Amino acid sequence: MTVREDNETDTPRSALLAGARSVAPFLAGTIPFGMVTGIATKAAGLSAEAAIAMTLMVFAGTAQISALPLLTAGAPVLVILLTAFIVNLRFVIYSATVAPYFKHLPFRWRLLLGYFVTDTGFAMFMRRIQDKPDWALRHWFFLGGGMILAVVWCLSAVLGVLAGTQVPPAWRLEFAATLGILALVAPVVRSRGEFAAALVGGGVALAASPMPMKLGLVLGAVAGIVSGALVDHFAKRHA
Repeated sequence: MTVREDNETDTPRSALLAGARSVAPFLAGTIPFGMVTGIATKAAGLSAEAAIAMTLMVFAGTAQISALPLLTAGAPVLVILLTAFIVNLRFVIYSATVAPYFKHLPFRWRLLLGYFVTDTGFAMFMRRIQDKPDWALRHWFFLGGGMILAVVWCLSAVLGVLAGTQVPPAWRLEFAATLGILALVAPVVRSRGEFAAALVGGGVALAASPMPMKLGLVLGAVAGIVSGALVDHFAKRHA
């Protein structure tokens, strides 16, 4: 950490703001994911109040998305909880990794920081702390990143819940499942070839959905693979 960075993070407020700034570039991906999760939660049949409460309490998009089909199908509570636990098992690793940096804090502080453990926040914290592992205000940095992610996520999800009230009840299960798959897949689409494959494959599958024997899905898969390969090929040639 440079001298300038030390001066910028020598108070709790400045460390808090530094944590918020560190995750700011990733908020563009948090907003659509939160909205999709909110829409899917409401479309699964929950009331607006229950959907918002679930979003605030869970604060884990993948777990929430994974639980929705089970909730809609009336699965046992234990199965739903176990599924959410397995999907979010990585947070146990994150928590174990950061725990030594916060072991000196009171229990209420550790409990608060535990709520704000996120993929992005964890990555930014580990990047910052590796240069200064004994930094006294590191918990404020972690809190700043987690708070801004939580606020943006919850607001986006609430907007999604409100938008989900417009989804016809007849679409409920299939619509929620489709949005859930999109939400889980979207974060791994990073290259232009992957984006082209997802866009073309999804579009073709949707347009060809009336075809018998689910051939529209096969056609969409083939179209996606071909388009993604072509885009990657021309991108490499251009490079």
